Amino acid sequence: MIDNRHKNHNTLNLVMTDIRPKNHIVLNPVMINKNHPNIHVPALSQRHLKKRHQRLLKRPSTNYILSFANKLYGDYAIAFIQKFLFCALKLYWTEVDGVDFHCAPGDVRQLINLWTEIQTHGKIKNILPEGSVDSLTELLMVNNMYFKGVWDVEFKKELTKEAPFFTDAKAYHTVQLMHSKGTFSTGTVYLNNIEAQVLEIPYKDHVMSMFVLLPADESSEALLQLENALTYEDLLDWSYDLKPEEVELAIPKFSLEKTVEADKYLDLSLLNDSEKADFSGATTTHGVALSQLVHDTFFEVDEEGGEAPATKEAQVSRRQRRGPVPFIADHPFLFYVRQNCTKSILLFGRFLKPE
Repeated sequence: MIDNRHKNHNTLNLVMTDIRPKNHIVLNPVMINKNHPNIHVPALSQRHLKKRHQRLLKRPSTNYILSFANKLYGDYAIAFIQKFLFCALKLYWTEVDGVDFHCAPGDVRQLINLWTEIQTHGKIKNILPEGSVDSLTELLMVNNMYFKGVWDVEFKKELTKEAPFFTDAKAYHTVQLMHSKGTFSTGTVYLNNIEAQVLEIPYKDHVMSMFVLLPADESSEALLQLENALTYEDLLDWSYDLKPEEVELAIPKFSLEKTVEADKYLDLSLLNDSEKADFSGATTTHGVALSQLVHDTFFEVDEEGGEAPATKEAQVSRRQRRGPVPFIADHPFLFYVRQNCTKSILLFGRFLKPE
C-alpha cells in the first residue's frame, strides 16, 4: 500500500516512476504488501494485515468477483523445507510447486499461464510472454488479482453513450460513457496546487467502494502532479470529509490490466543475487536466488448493479433547489477500490485514455 510521508515518499511514486508513458496503471497493493514486508502500511501489523485479507478471501459474495492467486514455482533441483511449505500456505495462501525450469522452461511457462487464466476467470492471459522463462530460472513468484464489483445502484445501460474523452485541450478519444443521477458522497480537495473532485461510488451493500479523483485541469500533467503528492493518509482521510450530494455522474465503462515485473520497481537485490540471497529458512539447497516476481491486476467497470432505492421527498426538494453537482469524468482521473470495514485499499489505478 502507499507508504507514509517519510519513507521513500510513497509507494505510488515507486511503482509509477518508470511507467508514466503508459496510458494507465492498475496496481494491487494488497498482494504486494502481503508478500513483501518492505512495503509498509502505517500503524498496521503484518499479522493484522494477513487476518484482514484472509477474511476478504474467505467471504463469498454475489456482489463482487474477487480472485487472488499466489504461487511460488521452484525448480526441481531445489529442496524445500516442509515447514516453509506449510507456513507459505497457512500464512500467505501461497502454494509452492516444483517444476522443471532447467529442462522444460517453455512448458512451465505455459503451465503458469494456464493456472493464472483459470484462477482469474479467464481474464488474465499470457502473464509470462514467450522468452520470459529460461533454463536458468530457479524461483519464480506469481501473484495476481481480478476484481469486478456490482454497484449498489446500477447505471442504466440505455444511458451509456459514445462520448469524447479529452486527453488535453484539443485531443480526445471516444469512450462508452455511463450515466447516473443520484445521491453520492462527494467533495473537493486541494493537493499540490491541484483542485480535484472526489466521489465515492459504493458497490452492493456498501462492503466496498470505488473512489474517483478527478482534477479540474483536464491535462495528463495535472493528474501526474496530483499523483506525486498522494499519500496513504490522504486516500483514507478524504473519505471522512465527503458529504452526500445529488450528483449528475458520468464515467467511462472500461477494463484495465497491468502486468508488473516487480523487481523493476522494488529493491529485490538481496533476493535476486545468489551470493547475497539467504533462503536458508525455505530450502536446504545453497545458492538459490529469486529469478522473477510477476504481479498482474485486472479490473472491470460496467453498468451492472442493483435497483435504486426510493428517495425521500424532503431530501429531493432540498437538493433540487440548487441542482445536482456535476461529476463528469471525461478526462484523465485516478481511482481506487477500498474495502470499507477494514479500510484496505485493494487496488489503485489511473485512466489516461481508452486502449
